[in-house]
Amino acid sequence: MEYAKDEIFKITYNSRVNRLQMPKENLKRRLIQKIKKHKWMSLIIVLFIMFSCINFFLIYYFMKILQTASFI
Repeated sequence: MEYAKDEIFKITYNSRVNRLQMPKENLKRRLIQKIKKHKWMSLIIVLFIMFSCINFFLIYYFMKILQTASFI
């Protein structure tokens, strides 16, 4: 087992200020880590949003058909 290749601390050297610094976590990186950690919850949320959009468009087009249809 090699412990040298494990990234336990994400510290980098900044040559401008001549010291070691921990990089700031941006929103994209945190979001990707959350998705990787909670795969089932992210899948459920994505499916819910997708089915909600499909439902909205189906209802919209159904109402559009009812408006253009002439009864009697």
